[in-house]
Amino acid sequence: MALYDTIGGTYAQTRRSDPRIAAKLLEILTSRQVSTIADIGAGTGSYALVLAEHGYRVLAVEPSATMRSQAIAHPAIQWIDADAENLPLPDRSADAAIIMLAFHHFQNYRQALQEVHRVTGGRQIVLFTYDPEMIFSFWLTQYFPSFVSDVQSTFLSISELMSEIESITGTGMNTIPFALPHDLSDSFAAVGWARPELYLESSVRSGISSFAKLTDEELEQGLSSLREDLQTGEWDQKYGYLRQQTQHDVGYRFVHTTA
Repeated sequence: MALYDTIGGTYAQTRRSDPRIAAKLLEILTSRQVSTIADIGAGTGSYALVLAEHGYRVLAVEPSATMRSQAIAHPAIQWIDADAENLPLPDRSADAAIIMLAFHHFQNYRQALQEVHRVTGGRQIVLFTYDPEMIFSFWLTQYFPSFVSDVQSTFLSISELMSEIESITGTGMNTIPFALPHDLSDSFAAVGWARPELYLESSVRSGISSFAKLTDEELEQGLSSLREDLQTGEWDQKYGYLRQQTQHDVGYRFVHTTA
């Protein structure tokens, strides 16, 4: 998590939990008997806090000290400095595990899944992730082309992800498409799907790892082109219809075990 020690200094300001994402997460979790949840790659704890406020005990695992330092303290949240691949937790110490837009950052995802399976004892695992096959249809890649290769190299396809989890847990899987609201409050990569002006704000970009991976040249060229297209109306001519939509399927998915 060295990347987030570098770019995550203001993460809590832009990566706040979104109530619609939180509601879907809670809906999935309440389908089972769950009291203790391991939040793997918890970041600054925005979703851990939601769970704690809804009565769950949360084991928030996060290796970045920069991220942990921004967390809001809650008596039901226990913070743990560890990587997903080596969880310092006993077998079956959690009833469920959540991985919220963190799976693609794991160094060894198979080992991480094995650890999560051990800690949950074969019980519920919920991921919020991205379908890399959808990246080609996202207009942002017209301004920052290397986003395509970055996404394809870091995200498993949904079918491959489900297959990997099934092979380790032996349980069935389900996937739920999640259309992003136009007023998304968790500023991850697709936050500006209908609000392109957001990408011109450095504070928003600073919480998105894909931007941190760009060369200075591509970043400046992309921002200049986007700024110009917004000023001339070119962006609205091509994509302005998105501003009229209240939600849009950009490619985000909930993937969870069913057994």
